Amino acid sequence: MTTRTASPDERCSGLTFRPNCDVSDRGDEVVFVADMPGARADTIDVTFEDGVLSLHAAVTPRELPGRAVRQEYGIGDYRRSFRLGEGFDGARIAADYARGVLTVRVPRLAAVLPRRVEVRAG
Repeated sequence: MTTRTASPDERCSGLTFRPNCDVSDRGDEVVFVADMPGARADTIDVTFEDGVLSLHAAVTPRELPGRAVRQEYGIGDYRRSFRLGEGFDGARIAADYARGVLTVRVPRLAAVLPRRVEVRAG
């Protein structure tokens, strides 16, 4: 069997991956769940500007114990953007990262939430 270890330049190929993402509308907020395995919380950037939510995570090459016989996982950054438009509260966006999954909650502005108007009897 012939084995070959990828050089650091090959492992850091500058690839960019588009993470798979589930999006759910919960009425008062929109929740994004993105797969970003191999990222670390301190390398993830979540930004909201001009109605666009952007997700970015820098991933560094992993070090394998011993001599690598085969490396199949591509190493690269994650990037994904979503146009939400107006009506969202960028100051209250919350993000959590656990077990390779990024969860971002984007609340709607209170002014755009539907509300029930009480009708009083005269």
